[in-house]
Amino acid sequence: MPQPARFLPRRAVRAVLPLRLSNRNPRAHFLCEHQIFSLTARQFTTTRHRDAAMGGLRDVNYNSVMPKVHSSKTQMAKQTAGKERSMPDDLGRMPNSLVMAPSSNLPSWLPPTSSRRLRLKWFQLKTAVQSWFSIFYLLYWDAPKDPVTNKKIRKPLELSERATIAKGLHQQFNRALAAGDTATLEKIACDGVLAKAKSRIQRRKRVGAIEQWKHMKYLGIDYPQWLQRWPISVLLPNASARVLTDRMAPLPFPKSSFRQCTVRISSCQWCKTASMQYGQIFNRTEYVVIQKLEINGKEGDWKFWGTVDPNTMEEIDKMMEGQKGQDTLAARFREQLSTVTGGFGGMSG
Repeated sequence: MPQPARFLPRRAVRAVLPLRLSNRNPRAHFLCEHQIFSLTARQFTTTRHRDAAMGGLRDVNYNSVMPKVHSSKTQMAKQTAGKERSMPDDLGRMPNSLVMAPSSNLPSWLPPTSSRRLRLKWFQLKTAVQSWFSIFYLLYWDAPKDPVTNKKIRKPLELSERATIAKGLHQQFNRALAAGDTATLEKIACDGVLAKAKSRIQRRKRVGAIEQWKHMKYLGIDYPQWLQRWPISVLLPNASARVLTDRMAPLPFPKSSFRQCTVRISSCQWCKTASMQYGQIFNRTEYVVIQKLEINGKEGDWKFWGTVDPNTMEEIDKMMEGQKGQDTLAARFREQLSTVTGGFGGMSG
């Protein structure tokens, strides 16, 4: 009886038959074939061909291959930070800042100058009210809202602290100037007066001169801080420090403003300059200007801008008649910024 045919497995047949019977290479598994075909046809990475021939067994570190792409918010934050560092902080005097001279230098209350003195007093009162309203509106009424609580983020008006801040900056500046402390000057002084102070220090170093300065006392009555706010401060007689002007204006940036305050300080000082053999004591009345900048919601510290002289009668008449040059703060800020970024839409003593 014939034996039934026994079929050998395909693997055994391939093992028994000589290799010459098969002229073609064995077909790879369809998954492996697809993988090899994909790696052969799509060589779009920087992996070498030898690594790709291994079937993609080696992982590719795409972080080292692809460049890092920052989000738009991160790029805008970096650009804003760069602009803030390059922005000048010396914009000059606030337009139409009224610094009234002492009463002895003003027209008399008696005829025939009584009407002119009355106009000066009315203009001074009107300017003070307008300045106070601008500060109240920008810092309190028009304050931005918190996105979470929807409440206004109001900032302090600092009406009682202005005279104290001005006296502190005045002493720090003169003390640092006499000692040649440029690090302190860079922190508390604006760009304009800082450049003059550094130039003066360099001249002293070249000739080996030494200067000394010391604050002795304030002349007049040093009233408590809670009384040094408008309009109470106007009624205080013989004050050692009195705020004459305090103005605030918006800048051509979102959440940006500029505030400048002028304080009259009467003090007794001892100083010795390079031209003096011995130190001398002086009684001086100085009009110290301090300022503060807020750029894109970031509020800076009060800085020492310099000292000024009281307005002359000719300057006051131009302010009253409205003939002062139409130099707006926004235009001046753009002009100052264009000199630093290449285009964008008085020392005490």
